[in-house]
Amino acid sequence: MKKVLFLFVWLSFSSLYAQESPTVTLNDCYEAAIENYPNLKQMDMAVQINALNKKNLQTTYLPSLNLNGQASYQSDVTKVPIAVPGINIPTIANDWYALNLDVEQKIYDGGLTNARKRLEDVNLELTQQQLQIEFYELKDRVNQLFFNALLLRKALEILNVLQQNLQTTIQEAEVAMENGAMLSADVDALKVEYHLVMQQITELREDIRSVTGSLQVLTGLAISNPDLLAIPEMVVVDYRFVNNRPEYVLLGKQQTKIQALTQITQSKRNPFFMAFGQAGYGRPGYDMLNNDFDTYYKVGVRLHWNIWDWNQVAREKMVFNVQNEMITTQKQSFDQNLKAALETKLAAIKKAEELITTDSTIVALQQNVVNAANVQLRNGTLTTTNYIIELNKQIKARLNMEVHKLQLIYSKYQYNITLGNI
Repeated sequence: MKKVLFLFVWLSFSSLYAQESPTVTLNDCYEAAIENYPNLKQMDMAVQINALNKKNLQTTYLPSLNLNGQASYQSDVTKVPIAVPGINIPTIANDWYALNLDVEQKIYDGGLTNARKRLEDVNLELTQQQLQIEFYELKDRVNQLFFNALLLRKALEILNVLQQNLQTTIQEAEVAMENGAMLSADVDALKVEYHLVMQQITELREDIRSVTGSLQVLTGLAISNPDLLAIPEMVVVDYRFVNNRPEYVLLGKQQTKIQALTQITQSKRNPFFMAFGQAGYGRPGYDMLNNDFDTYYKVGVRLHWNIWDWNQVAREKMVFNVQNEMITTQKQSFDQNLKAALETKLAAIKKAEELITTDSTIVALQQNVVNAANVQLRNGTLTTTNYIIELNKQIKARLNMEVHKLQLIYSKYQYNITLGNI
């Protein structure tokens, strides 16, 4: 009774542990691959660069302080050419000295600073979108490895069943040989086929080890056992053409950058207003008739307006318009190529759906043939060669059905990836 109770507890614990064994989904691999991708750090770096550049631009609205000094000697100075009795007109010295503190405060720059800050934001979006393209390519690699591992796993499962069937058949054949109902050569032929299957199993295991190893490197997940991979489900709800590819989005952001550059160019033609001031100490000061060292200062407002630039800005805007049109044609070409690629993906989906409808029928019929061949083999009315041929047909039919099922899911994933929906 104690042994039965212990066995019940052990089985319950094993069942619970099996239910809680972690499975790895395709989405888990996507997320882990992105988190494990070294270039992901560039996202934060780009944000830091953007913040620093915008802070530098913001300082253009802060007053600038410049300390300037100068000492000079000149060959001649201004003199009063006449002498007035009773009035002493001083002569300015030939050596001049000046120490000035110049202050400038921007009042209005024609929107140039805001336009440049907008350009910094667009550059950040471009960097982030470029990383999205790398993430897209990373997901595609994960996709291929994941489904390849599933396909190899299915093939291994089928070969394991074949190996077990052959092992059972060999045992039955050896009994028939001892009873004189089968030749030893026929038993040896079955054993040869058994060892060939074992070789295929060894090759598949190494292939699985290679594929799962690559998947572990990309994702950083522990996927030593391919049984941990969950077969995904994918339903394409809408087959309408909506281009969400990151490369296509990048082209749109490049056009946004052209708009930002156009705004900067236009801002250069707007008037600039600047407040300024100067305080200094030197000889002479602002009073040119005073030959002593003196303090001085001045304040004022400055206007700068380039009222004619010989159509330079107009030509720059024309260049930007041409560049924008070039990107528009690139987007049109991208749409055209993408639509052509989608036709191939749709054909693959329809092909897999049609093949699956007949696979189950083929597998069922071939199973009947193998069952009959097995009876004939035990009765000595069928050669082992013919039995192996029928057995291989059954394995091929089952493998084809599993391949077509995975191909259907994979094709739907590829359709969504091609559109940029994953």
